[in-house]
Amino acid sequence: MFRLGPRFSPIWKHRDFRRLWLGETISEIGSSLSHFVLPIVAAVTLDVNSAQMGLIRGLGAVPSLFIGLIAGAWADRVSRRRLLILINGLAAVLIASVPVAYAFGALSIGHLYALSLGFGLLGPFWWPAWSALLPSVVEPDLLVEANSKLMLTFSSTGITGPGLGGLLVAIMAAPLVLLVDAATFVITALFVAGVRTRTSERPVERPTTKIRAEIVEGLRVTFLDPMQRAITIPRAILDLLDAISATVIVLYILRVVELSPELMGLAFALSSVGFVVGSLIAPRIERRLDVGGMITLGLLMVAVSPYTMVIADDSLPTWVNVLFFAIPGFIGGSGGIIQHVGLMTLRQSLTPERLLGRVAASAGVLGDVMWLLGAAIGGVLGQTLGLRPAVIVASVGYAIPFLLVLSSPLRRASRGMRVATEAVAAPAADAEA
Repeated sequence: MFRLGPRFSPIWKHRDFRRLWLGETISEIGSSLSHFVLPIVAAVTLDVNSAQMGLIRGLGAVPSLFIGLIAGAWADRVSRRRLLILINGLAAVLIASVPVAYAFGALSIGHLYALSLGFGLLGPFWWPAWSALLPSVVEPDLLVEANSKLMLTFSSTGITGPGLGGLLVAIMAAPLVLLVDAATFVITALFVAGVRTRTSERPVERPTTKIRAEIVEGLRVTFLDPMQRAITIPRAILDLLDAISATVIVLYILRVVELSPELMGLAFALSSVGFVVGSLIAPRIERRLDVGGMITLGLLMVAVSPYTMVIADDSLPTWVNVLFFAIPGFIGGSGGIIQHVGLMTLRQSLTPERLLGRVAASAGVLGDVMWLLGAAIGGVLGQTLGLRPAVIVASVGYAIPFLLVLSSPLRRASRGMRVATEAVAAPAADAEA
């Protein structure tokens, strides 16, 4: 039994983690509004089709294909904290451009394409910097607790975002809601500015190797080390399937099942309860099953979760359809958080700090490639076969990562284990010497 009762986590005694957590919480409240509202802006305000929605979703992954590996190496060379402050400031300007354009009657599909590309330029720098900053703020034995609490933030705002977004869209124009997200990016930058790290924010000495050699070093670790590769591949497949689903799900709900934006927000809010549950029980599952067991269990929950939304239909009572879209998020969302915390913690524990940015970027570029491919597939499936068949394809596909992990080193992984990461990375450094 995994008790859900109160348990004081030692991570809350950590002053700098509290600042980091509070800043990210505020940012996620705004971002969850944007994640809910932007598809409505596209579908309702601009009346896009599934191919255009797929392009909006997919364009954000394009910049990573060209700059992702460089961004990861850069994040290992500079102050990750200062990099995050800059990224949050730029993000505030980008998201604020949508309500400003709407207010002047200039909002277009092209603007949303540009917005997607803009965030696509920031993302390759944000993720390596964020992934590498956390282990420099908290001690290694607190990483599961820290990642779980951050996932709890993402999960909780997943409830408040759609619910609040649905209410705000009912009383004001959807593009104007995005002003909230712009403000939260600014507040987050201020909180991150007050965080102090346990270790130096930048290398003590200027790197002597060329950036190309550093990129190769990160790629070798990510894809040649068996455990790192086992961490990377399931996440990449989930990115593909998430992109297919994200491309068609809003159109499917609004146009096939015919729920209103307000009821869609309610369904998403209810489904996000599962993310909260997953965040709360992840540390206890890790203590009971170790990190390999928690990853396997989480992927199994994701695999079995999505099928009720396939049978949702406009002929069914509204409350049934709302429930059918809430159930996948409750089960799969809980499992998704559990496996994500496990994969992230395992990678942060096994990867030397000097390589964290590059390893995160290498995996991130693959994820962006898969996201771009998934968005294209979702758009094509939605246009050619229909929205319901596209949802079916994504639903069946979610079983693949679970099946893969059954025959991979992840199933028996332990946070206390060590892998030959430095040995795998060494040839790249030697080649440049």
